Parts: sequence; C-alpha cells; structure tokens
Amino acid sequence: MGCVAVLLINTNSFAQNIEAALTSKESAIDNMVMGYNSNGDQSRLFNSPKYDAYDKTIKGNAYFADAAEFSTGNVEYDGFSYKNMQLMYDMNRGSVVMQLPNKASMVELVSDRVQSFDIAGHHFVRVEAFSQEAGSAIPAGFYDVMYSGKTEFIVHREKAMQAGTFSAEAASMYVKIDGAYKSFDSQKSLLSLLSNRKQELSTYIKDNAINFDADKEQAVVKIVAFYDQSLIAGKQPLLVSANKK
Repeated sequence: MGCVAVLLINTNSFAQNIEAALTSKESAIDNMVMGYNSNGDQSRLFNSPKYDAYDKTIKGNAYFADAAEFSTGNVEYDGFSYKNMQLMYDMNRGSVVMQLPNKASMVELVSDRVQSFDIAGHHFVRVEAFSQEAGSAIPAGFYDVMYSGKTEFIVHREKAMQAGTFSAEAASMYVKIDGAYKSFDSQKSLLSLLSNRKQELSTYIKDNAINFDADKEQAVVKIVAFYDQSLIAGKQPLLVSANKK
C-alpha cells in the first residue's frame, strides 16, 4: 500500500510539472505573438517610402508651424494607433513625414492610409473625395480640426513653392453643416452659412468685440461654438465666454 501511495504522489507531482511547463510555454508563445504583432504593426509604418528632403538652397520652410525639427506626435495608420512618434507635416506635399528610430532615416507615410495625426497641439484628419457627402465642395487631403461639435470647423493648410522659395501658409476654411462642408473666407460669408442664427451671432460678435481680421481662426472657433450652443439652448440664455480659447 505504501508503494502505491508513493506512486500516486509521484504521478501527481509529474502531472503538475507538465502542466506548469505547458503554461510557461503557452505564456512564452503568447508573448512572442504579441511581440510579432507589435513589430508587424510598426513595420507597417517603417516600410513606408523614403522621404526625399528638399534641397537646402530652397528658402523658407515647408512644414507645419515652421518646424525645423521633428516633434513627438501620434498617428492613426491603417486603423492602428501609434503614439509618441517623431513627426513633421509637409504642407507643400501634403504628407506626414516620420523619423525612424535610428534618427538617420525619414519615411513619407502613404497619405490615403493615414486616418489622422496629432502634432504641435493640433489634430489633423484625412478627408477623402469618395467619403464626402453630397453637396460638399472640398478637396481630398489633411484638415486641421479647429472645432468639433454639432457643427465642425476645419482648415486645410498648404505651402506652395515658387522660384526656389516656399510661400507663407495658405489656409482654406470650411464648416460642416447638415453633413456637407461649406467654404468661407470672411465673417460675412460665415454668417451667411449660419443664417438661421445670424442676428444672435451678430449681437454676440459685437458684444464680445470679436475681431475676425485680427485672428480669423480663433474668431471662427468662438462664433461656431456659440452657434452650436444656440442650437442646443434654443431661446434659453446662452453662456459662452468669448475669451475662452
């Protein structure tokens, strides 16, 4: 009987060792798979086409915020989110440039595979021609989301190059109303698009001394935010601070 007991104990111990070994092996395999997936996802970025830098004789700067070097940002690429990447936005080519970990190479992300990116405190989204709703008049490209609510305010930024010099930034502004993007370039044209609250908006602009010419984009942010609140509040008092950016 004693021998049987010893045999049972040894058998149980052997089974436990096998189970522990299998668990350890499965864990190692899981880690390998996770590592492979992670590396595979990043390789999606790293395998992008090489970025050809501009000739140093060209005057001016092609990049968003006149960046002279890469800055930390986030990018959504092929539906995957990548954080803390070294990015620049080339406004002449309309492309996102990424520095590789070796800091010696740069790649140009394929634009139609980039859903969005964040850089220098700004959030850019990709708008494709085929995804636009009826009534929109907006070219495909990256747009800086300045305000997003019931109404949306976005800006397309670009820099041209002529005679070996990059131009100053050209900004095209759009608001999205009732599912369609509409362009505007002045306070008057913006109020025409928001005509169902034109009187309220005019009063708000006057009372808060909003100067459209001094800082167009921040003025639009305030006006559109007030417009959205007026739609929600109806005839109730509106509580929007014009000084809040």
